[in-house]
Amino acid sequence: MITENAIDEATQLISKLIQNKCVNPPGNEMKSIRTIEDHLKSKGIECSVYETAPNRGNLIARIKGAEDGPTLMFGPSHIDVVPVPNPEKWSMDPFGGEIKDGYIWGRGAMDMLFISATQVQAFIKIHEEGINKGELLLFIVSDEEAGGTFGVKWMMENHPELIEADYCLSESGGISIAENKLIFMIGEKGGAFKKLTFSGTPGHGSMPYGSENAVVKASKAILRIQNYCDNKIPITTEYLGYLADGLAMSKIQKFMVTTKFLLPLTLKLLRKKDPNTAKTIHSLSRMTMSPNIVKGGIAPNVIAANASVAVDIRTLPGQNDDYVVKHLKIALGDLAKETEISDLEKDEGGIASIGNASEASSKFISILEKAVNIDLPGSNLVPLLMPMVTDMRFFREKGVQSYGFSLFDPKVTTKDMVTLMHGIDERIRLTTVELTLKVYYNVAKLLFN
Repeated sequence: MITENAIDEATQLISKLIQNKCVNPPGNEMKSIRTIEDHLKSKGIECSVYETAPNRGNLIARIKGAEDGPTLMFGPSHIDVVPVPNPEKWSMDPFGGEIKDGYIWGRGAMDMLFISATQVQAFIKIHEEGINKGELLLFIVSDEEAGGTFGVKWMMENHPELIEADYCLSESGGISIAENKLIFMIGEKGGAFKKLTFSGTPGHGSMPYGSENAVVKASKAILRIQNYCDNKIPITTEYLGYLADGLAMSKIQKFMVTTKFLLPLTLKLLRKKDPNTAKTIHSLSRMTMSPNIVKGGIAPNVIAANASVAVDIRTLPGQNDDYVVKHLKIALGDLAKETEISDLEKDEGGIASIGNASEASSKFISILEKAVNIDLPGSNLVPLLMPMVTDMRFFREKGVQSYGFSLFDPKVTTKDMVTLMHGIDERIRLTTVELTLKVYYNVAKLLFN
């Protein structure tokens, strides 16, 4: 069982990982890889470290049972974190890893160092007790925040045989969205970031009449994309039924959410009453396109000859690149023939991945729900699709059943999670650390014994 000492060690490990300051870019995750390696070795656990680039790498450890059985991966768990653009606005040092007022404070505390640390600690406890059958794999990785090139992707290309598993348990999920209803992530939307490039004819800014201005074209394109995505793009309600059940909606509310022709009206009503739920439903019902960066022109008094727009496009499972380009052109209308559409390069912040999903109901999900109920009796799990990209996409592409789940204190809301993740004063409750450590331990015990 999980002891107070195990909880304290997990807490201290989170704090240390925050202090290691593995901000990506450049990452420099080897510092945290070595921290975890030392911690495992102090418990008599052998592990392997794979250097993927200077000062970057991944870690693997495994526990094998005496009999054949399923393989569960704790991970992929990334130990890189996003930058802190405004540290002066924080209440605490963003990289201090301070423990105060029932929280661990610091960048990465929520995304996802508390998960990495609790998976390490649960792995240690399972190692102490042993398993009867199957195999437990611990996979700690670099570079998730920048797409996984030096993390999971590197391992898939160089040592795929070392990370084979039947199930993966990684980040996100475990938030209460209604009484006794906890979400778990079965999949995620894909990323198909595009760059739209426009050309014009330069001239003096004092005589704009009749000019061909690339910035004006870009502005028109942005408005058309926004209008198309909000009002005209094809929608689906395939992923909304579970969400409606999880939110304990009435029959009428669920009917409005899951009926295509009523969904636009439903979103308008929800936008005023519950904007966070409206955003989630909107995202899960369609491919979204968000123009987020505009560049153009060379001087205030010169008509712009060039302009570009970076568009964050998120696809549902089954929507490929042809689908993306087709609907971009429909949205642009007659501007399409004047627009060069290309993939946004990685060094410009581009993401390219395919929407993916694992089974929403299975023996493993039943085990996960049983593990949750040990500490939170009466809980039910609600499957959900993530709007963002994680390392689990690499495993789902290989057919591995991959799920996002931790176990948050029921007091934590989705609003708290959205606000704190990558945000100012990012922090994680100590009670969440304890619950998450216990649920990972219990999942492994139930699966293997």
